[in-house]
Amino acid sequence: MGENRIFVIGFLGSDRKGAAQKLAAEKGFQYLDLDQEIEKEDGRSILRICMMMGEHEYRNKEYEMLVKLQEKENIVVSCGDAVMLDDMSLDILKKNRVILADWELTPEKLWERAKKEKGLPYAFMNEADEKIKKEKFITLYDQRRHLYEQFL
Repeated sequence: MGENRIFVIGFLGSDRKGAAQKLAAEKGFQYLDLDQEIEKEDGRSILRICMMMGEHEYRNKEYEMLVKLQEKENIVVSCGDAVMLDDMSLDILKKNRVILADWELTPEKLWERAKKEKGLPYAFMNEADEKIKKEKFITLYDQRRHLYEQFL
C-alpha cells in the first residue's frame, strides 16, 4: 500500500479538506485537492465540465488525474466520495492509503453541515422543501455507505 500517497475522502458535510490539510502539514507532505487539480489542468470549473460534458466525462477526468497523481510522492489529496463510484478510480485508491473524513458522524450531523455549504453540485440541494432535501441527502448517504465500509 502506498503510504506516501494518502487520499482523504468524505461525504457531503465532512471536513475532508481540513483533515487532508492537517494531515499534510503533520507529515510534511504536499496538500492537493482533486477537483482543483482537474480545474487547473482543464481550465474549466467542475460545474462547467459537468454542465458541458456530463458527469461521466468528469469521472473520466478524475480517473486521469488519479493516474497522474500516482507519479507523485508525499502527497495528501482531498477527494469527494463519488470518486469511489468509478471502478478504475477505486482500484487506484485501493493501492494507496485512504482515510475517511468524519466517518464517525451521523448522516444527520453531516446534513447540518452540508446544508450550509454553497455550490454543491447536487440538484436536490436546490430543492425548496428542506424535508425533501434532507431525505434525498440521507438516501444518497445510504446508497454510498458500502463504498466507505471497504476502507474501514
